[in-house]
Amino acid sequence: MKWELNKKKLTGEYIAGLVQADGSFSVRLASKTRNTKRYLYLSLVFTIVQNQKYKDLILEIQKEFGGIGHWYLNKKDKTIRYQVTSQSDFLNVIIPFFMKYQLRSGKLLSFLHFKYIVEVMSIRTHWTDKKILLSLIVIASNMNPLGKLGNKIRHLTGEEQKYVINNVQPEGVDISKLTESIQNFKQSKLTLDFIHGLFDGDGNISVFFISKKSSGSVSSQAPEGTDALQCELQNGGGETKLSVGFSFTIVQDRHNISLLNEIKSYFNDKGGVYNISKECNIYKVGSKSDLMSVILPKMVNKESMELIKDYKMEELKLPLMKYNKIYYICKILECCPKGFKWNKEIMNEIIRLSYFVSRESDNKTLEEYVEELNRKWFL
Repeated sequence: MKWELNKKKLTGEYIAGLVQADGSFSVRLASKTRNTKRYLYLSLVFTIVQNQKYKDLILEIQKEFGGIGHWYLNKKDKTIRYQVTSQSDFLNVIIPFFMKYQLRSGKLLSFLHFKYIVEVMSIRTHWTDKKILLSLIVIASNMNPLGKLGNKIRHLTGEEQKYVINNVQPEGVDISKLTESIQNFKQSKLTLDFIHGLFDGDGNISVFFISKKSSGSVSSQAPEGTDALQCELQNGGGETKLSVGFSFTIVQDRHNISLLNEIKSYFNDKGGVYNISKECNIYKVGSKSDLMSVILPKMVNKESMELIKDYKMEELKLPLMKYNKIYYICKILECCPKGFKWNKEIMNEIIRLSYFVSRESDNKTLEEYVEELNRKWFL
């Protein structure tokens, strides 16, 4: 199935979810020299970065924004970068769009800071009042904790640098409009389209296999927080216990952990939110029953797995990029309903379907993939 079949499903909420994952609002301190005199100014950029195989999706998003901005292909890392840099485009398109289709958590705060900077710059008082420019520099330096203001900060005076480093506003500058916009912002309800965009950028669902031979050797282990379906198969080399497990995940940096808690609530509090590094957290569901009863039905906008099986892929509400992962995990789980009996044919069908979950599978063909796993486990 090609992405074109899902084009009709591109929505503002989906774009917001994708930007939550793979977009950024950044402000950098830049400089230029005119008549031997150095001038400092702020350079603003809105960016979405994606794998270049999804170029058509990025172009469709650009079309949704009225054709503004530019896109660039990076052949080295195989990405496409879509950027908007025009102040009028920020005011007329980007800011109104994200006020309607809202970001969340730390990304929302970055956007609201970005919005304030654009609006102050639009009236140009920072051109003649150095305190206002310094105020904007202070805000920009703290709007995205994982971003960087740039090395031009060295051109500020030592006193000015202290304001930036300590996140202190210059005396006499009123930024109450910014604080009020944050305090009075009314967050919209979390939607499935937003989650689809977020999942396409920062999410994953996978199937994994664990084999244990009669000798006791184990080829792989289940990830922490997951359970697995287990079967026992006889073969020429003895008995093999083969387990099939699943893992649904969405990752966010530590500044967006509240979003992961929102997502957990959206999925009826199934799964958990875990810390995986100093800067990163993950929402994870590994229970087969939770996947079948809540996660997958909600991800395709159905009430139960029973209502999913009679639909073709293009008839279901699926993420735009990782639709294959959701759809084929559903198909795998259909192979093993409650009370079913394992056999070699069922396991081979699960292995075959797992190929379409990963999609790449190290550039192997379906036949090569199935043959390799069968040989590995002596099925």
